[in-house]
Amino acid sequence: MSFDSVLGHEAQRAILARALAQGRMPPALLLSGPEGIGKRTLALAVGRALLCGRSDGCGSCSNCRQIDAALASLPERRERARGSRDDAAMNHRLHPDFILVEPWTTTREGSGKAKPEIKVGQVRELVQEAFARPFQARARYFVVDDAHVMNPSSANSLLKSLEEPLATTHFALVSSSPQALLPTIRSRCQALRLESLAFSLLEKHLVDTHGLSPDEARLRAALADGSVGRALAFESSAYRRLRDDALSLLEQRGDALARLERAEALADADDQLPLLLVALRSLLRDVAALRAGIDSGRILNLDVVERLAPLARGPLGSSAGALAERVAESLLAIQGNAAKLLEMDVLADAPELRV
Repeated sequence: MSFDSVLGHEAQRAILARALAQGRMPPALLLSGPEGIGKRTLALAVGRALLCGRSDGCGSCSNCRQIDAALASLPERRERARGSRDDAAMNHRLHPDFILVEPWTTTREGSGKAKPEIKVGQVRELVQEAFARPFQARARYFVVDDAHVMNPSSANSLLKSLEEPLATTHFALVSSSPQALLPTIRSRCQALRLESLAFSLLEKHLVDTHGLSPDEARLRAALADGSVGRALAFESSAYRRLRDDALSLLEQRGDALARLERAEALADADDQLPLLLVALRSLLRDVAALRAGIDSGRILNLDVVERLAPLARGPLGSSAGALAERVAESLLAIQGNAAKLLEMDVLADAPELRV
């Protein structure tokens, strides 16, 4: 978990490495940005280097070895924690002076939907730890992952620790929704914003590190919006199956009844509807790109380009870009609990598909 293991974010890494080398690490750090881009990885690398005493983390001292071994065992630690009734079971001690706090996942009553939450018992234990002197290293370090899911009691408990920290205590809050944190917490943190990873960097990483084929890596990188986590979690087989349904919808553009019947069937996909809309948007963007004369080798859905080319030459080609934006709006709408069938009907009856 060295700085070299962090993909991208060179400017932020340089800032933090300089602060470590100069002994000027802030008492509280807020790392924010989109999900899955390496915020937590960077936070953990900072803690390893802080406890090591070298700005990059040597990897061979007892502190580094303990942290690396604990991180390797995190999946087993999480599994054991899920069977515990102790709120603080999801506080993972990676080293006597290094704790990683992860949220619990609970089910909302009556909805069946999972909701992550950092419980007050977790933060109260962290507060007690924060006022202790280092046991083994030169400092103590606490990472709060997904800090924005602290409940109000948890957030207020943490605030007390941030108001009067010991000189040897350092926090790193990781969040994809920093606006959900208390303003008083944000004001006590040194904030660093991380941006989505570049497409080419993510594509190369998927090939070199995860052994994906170039075509698979390109597809995942293009649909992941710069997120390693999203790219790795991407379900290729489901995407291709839903993409075929979406492509059939586009190919039926002149048959209103057939389109509406297919839209109704697709709306029944329920939890797969967002992925279907992602597939539809990617197809439309490819159609627009082909219409603009972009080389077919740069098309995202290259394996179905022979079906996309006729669409690009036809009436759909000139309006595919605008329709892709409407699909993006529908994706946001259903994520906001809009009626799925209605959204699909609106899309299926779009003027761009009537001719």
